[in-house]
Amino acid sequence: MKKTTFFAVLTALLVLTACRSTPESVPQDLKPRDYFRLAQEAVVERRDYDTALLYYRTFLERYPDDIQRAIEAEYEIAFIRYKQNDPRAEQLFSELLARYEEAGAELLPGWPKVLAEKLLKEIAEEEGSSTAEE
Repeated sequence: MKKTTFFAVLTALLVLTACRSTPESVPQDLKPRDYFRLAQEAVVERRDYDTALLYYRTFLERYPDDIQRAIEAEYEIAFIRYKQNDPRAEQLFSELLARYEEAGAELLPGWPKVLAEKLLKEIAEEEGSSTAEE
C-alpha cells in the first residue's frame, strides 16, 4: 500500500513539474494575439515567468514590424523583470520610453509609456529609500 502511494505522489509531482516547464519551442502557426494570450496564461495561472518571456521574445523575433504590439511585448518583458526584482528592469523601461522619442511614436499605444514612467518613478524612489537607509 505504501509503495502505491509513493508512486502516486511521484507521478503527480512529475505531471505538475511537466506542466510548469517552459516549452522548448513556440509553434510557428500562432497568431500574434496568441503569443500574448499564452504568455498571460503562463503568468496568471502558473506564475511561469520563463514561459511568458519565451512567448514575448518569440513574438518580437517573428513580428518585428508590428510596432504597436512590439512595444506591448517590450513592456511586458520589462514588467516581468520588475516583478522578479531584476535590475535590468530599469534599463528595459528606459529603452521602451526612448522608443516614444523616435519617429512614428504617434502610432504607439500610450499605456506602455504611462506605466513604464510610473514604474521607473517607483524604482527611483525605492533606490532613494534604500540609499537613505545605508
